Amino acid sequence: MVIASLIFAVTASASVATDDGSGTEPKMRQTHLPPISKVTIRNSGATSPASGESVAQCTDFKLSYQEVREYIGKATEVAEHDYFHMLDWSPCYASGDVTFKNGVTGIWAIQQYRAGSLKLSNGRTLYLYCPQCQAKSFPAADE
Repeated sequence: MVIASLIFAVTASASVATDDGSGTEPKMRQTHLPPISKVTIRNSGATSPASGESVAQCTDFKLSYQEVREYIGKATEVAEHDYFHMLDWSPCYASGDVTFKNGVTGIWAIQQYRAGSLKLSNGRTLYLYCPQCQAKSFPAADE
């Protein structure tokens, strides 16, 4: 009976530990951003200098204005730590500027594996992730 109680206690504590957000998906929360009034694309199909990879590998990563708008509108915010330690990194990215209807502006960047960032003119930086976002340049969800 003592062994059964011990097994139950270990199993219960293990299930609690896996429910605390320590899984493979980061905790995501809504950004509550205002509607977008303007999007500008500065870089598309760009390669991060940190990659050490050929620039040619990213030339096909091109996002349309509509895809950028949809990403910013649908993406959820993740903690900075989760952004850098839990999400897949890609050397391929697009970047540009955004203006929201409330007058706040920002600089956005979106990577090929659906991670992104948004540095707002009010000093706030949002780390973004959008696993449900669809674009021709994003890899299929099962890849």
